[in-house]
Amino acid sequence: MSTLGFNEILKRLEYFCAYQERCEFDVNEKITKLGVTSPEENDKFLRLLKKENFLNQERFVSSYINGKVSIKKWGVNKIRLGLTQKKVSPSLIETGLSQIDKEVYLNNLAVLLSKKAVNLPKYKTDFTQKTKVLRFLSSKGYTAEEIYGLLSV
Repeated sequence: MSTLGFNEILKRLEYFCAYQERCEFDVNEKITKLGVTSPEENDKFLRLLKKENFLNQERFVSSYINGKVSIKKWGVNKIRLGLTQKKVSPSLIETGLSQIDKEVYLNNLAVLLSKKAVNLPKYKTDFTQKTKVLRFLSSKGYTAEEIYGLLSV
């Protein structure tokens, strides 16, 4: 059992959630780090945080996706994997991914493609060059269809 009182733990969790959007998985880890071992108490904290709107999965998914698309320029595969690791429900993930601004998303892909192609040294074959670009864009989470669609333009 934690040496902290219930109200002190709740206050710390509220601050934790107010600082940046969090998912239930992250909050559960924080609760465990604060020394709460009882599943009933854990659920009580989660219910209180949801009731007071400190914790909202939909808001977290939206924030996560917007950040990864606009700042990190990730593709849908990498975003989906990251949200799955946070134990977000598949239906929530798909709803969030469907709300991505396609124009921004495809612009990110084009920018990454051109930057990578320019920074690569010249290789003996064009195939080697394309392979390197494809691997890079795949590692950023873009699908093969998206990449080939852009390369054929």
